[in-house]
Amino acid sequence: MNFPYGEWILLGITLVTFVEKQRSRWFFLKLLAIWLGGKVFELILSSSSVWHYHYARLAVILFLGGYAWKRARRRVWPLVATSFVISIETLFLVNDPGVLPFSSWLFALALVSVAWLTAKTYWGTVLALVGSVLWDQGLERFVYEGILRHVDLPDPFIWNFGTLFLTVWAGLLLGLKWKADSREVRAIPASDSLISARDEGTFDLSKEQDLR
Repeated sequence: MNFPYGEWILLGITLVTFVEKQRSRWFFLKLLAIWLGGKVFELILSSSSVWHYHYARLAVILFLGGYAWKRARRRVWPLVATSFVISIETLFLVNDPGVLPFSSWLFALALVSVAWLTAKTYWGTVLALVGSVLWDQGLERFVYEGILRHVDLPDPFIWNFGTLFLTVWAGLLLGLKWKADSREVRAIPASDSLISARDEGTFDLSKEQDLR
């Protein structure tokens, strides 16, 4: 998964929310601006070092981590649990690379499962995933120096998989909320409806921010 799926997903969501004039467009525009700033920084500091830093992706991850920290209910335990899982994956790949088929997929599924089971909320899961990825970057950089010949920070597979996973999850949650709200609206008699014509097509900000 070296193709930049995560970047295309971020760009697609930004364009969709901007065209539909949803309130969340400012959040995604900020994410896109942060990515562009990191990309410029990445091009300026490009080198042939063993440690290949993707500053654009790291900037987005750091921003999401700070955003999720303010909204997560559980913080410490999910971070510890997911960091333990990703540390096991790194140790396994360093000592016995290629032994387990589809190891990247298996560990990624284990990572998101542990993150969700310990966090129980959307933003708590985001925080757990972001924290574990940052922990893994430090582990690879300072512990395995001299062992690894090439390292992408962050790992392209985890970046793409995490972006796709969180986007699909958020889309499903928003879809379920819209469906539940539409059922409540249909249950209200027409004579009691207080929805005016000017309110049609508006979007409740809580639908895009809670995601719990």
